[in-house]
Amino acid sequence: MEGLRRRRLGFLEVLAQSVAVLAPTAALVTVPALVAAAGGVLTVPAFAAAGALVVLVAWSVRHAARRMAAVGGVYSYCARGLGPVTGVVCGWALVVAYAALAVSSCTGAALYAAALLGWADEPAAVALGVVVVGAGVGLVAARGVQLSARLVLALEAVSLTLVLVLLGVLLLGGGPRAGAAEPAGAVLVDAVPTAGGAALALLLAVTAFMGFESSSVLGVESRRPLLFVPRAVLWTPALGGVVLLLGAAAQVVLLREAPLAVLLSGAPLDGLVRAEAGGLLPSLLDAAAAAAFVACTSGAVTALVRVLFSMGREGVLPSALGEARDRTGTPVRALLAALPPVVLVPVVVLLTGAPPRAVLSGAVTVAAFGSLLAYALVSAAAPALLHRIGELTRPALVGGVVASASCAVLLVGAAVAGPWAGGQSMALVFAALLVPGLVRLVWLRRRHPERLARAGVYDEPTRRSLLRTGT
Repeated sequence: MEGLRRRRLGFLEVLAQSVAVLAPTAALVTVPALVAAAGGVLTVPAFAAAGALVVLVAWSVRHAARRMAAVGGVYSYCARGLGPVTGVVCGWALVVAYAALAVSSCTGAALYAAALLGWADEPAAVALGVVVVGAGVGLVAARGVQLSARLVLALEAVSLTLVLVLLGVLLLGGGPRAGAAEPAGAVLVDAVPTAGGAALALLLAVTAFMGFESSSVLGVESRRPLLFVPRAVLWTPALGGVVLLLGAAAQVVLLREAPLAVLLSGAPLDGLVRAEAGGLLPSLLDAAAAAAFVACTSGAVTALVRVLFSMGREGVLPSALGEARDRTGTPVRALLAALPPVVLVPVVVLLTGAPPRAVLSGAVTVAAFGSLLAYALVSAAAPALLHRIGELTRPALVGGVVASASCAVLLVGAAVAGPWAGGQSMALVFAALLVPGLVRLVWLRRRHPERLARAGVYDEPTRRSLLRTGT
């Protein structure tokens, strides 16, 4: 992994990567109301169950992260645990997931920035915002991961504080009140869901935790990778889960007596703030959401670029992707390959007339499929890796099996659960996006098995990392 800036990032900068991609602020703004509409009275339990499942996955990932530092992160853990073929499938699923999440968050940042300026109903304005956000994220990423990590940590801290304050203001103000002749949100919030609705609520709640594992791609650049990365991987969903659970509970209270139209709108929290708070608070919410989505875009691009870099360095993908700029340690070729589709896909779709929120939700749905597939594979790979090195324990085995099976069930459920954000159609989109990776895998296996065997390269000490220059 020569070329990256080794051993530069402290724990907060590593943690910032996972926090940025998980994006608790963006999740608070969008996910709880969707879960409430599907799960009714099971909204808060759905978040608790989703958090418990993701923490179990994180615990499995932590076993691998404590034993190897890799730029490919979860992809590399899977390749070393279950073999290169399964590893490449996991790696390509992550590429699709991070790219789709970057598309979704870039669109979200542009949408909320346009709303802040009063242009939310102008698709061209949102498309222009996507270009601006993509260019800005690209410039920061080209300067190095350290600057990017510090920026996203600051953006997420400010935006999360603003959203929590806004929720507190609404709660202390007694919450919204529905009109006498207008049905209240309790019609849905307190409804007992069907079995399908409960499953759907759990699926949606899990999407709020996607990206917690992304700090694993900073194994080479972290100062103490075998300590910092496992902590970040486990702490992010644990602490983020508490924030999401409290935020979901607060929104259930507020939405219970909100007009039904607010609950069914594309942005219920935004509607609540505009209807009940007024003044500058709606603009603060838009600014907080835009900042959170920018941070998520930056984190998703960072993770995407490093997975591409790792696969390029191994020869699994074209070797040009494995080049890094000497001065900044940035995988520039991988960055230049990743940014154009992240920007151009939403721009083209928006200019054809698609609503921005449909682009946002559709892309995050594709990301959910990719993440669930990767989580199912890596949860099975962790105990396999421990077994190979003679360190497997019964808790690690049981935890990995339970996490892997649960993610696999959710993945199948996500494909057949029905039209949640276009769930079934997005399942087909995800399947189509997997095809190039599978074709590449078959080609490697037939023509270049030696390249495939290198999948899952991890960091090893070099003379430069151990000795002072000139020694």
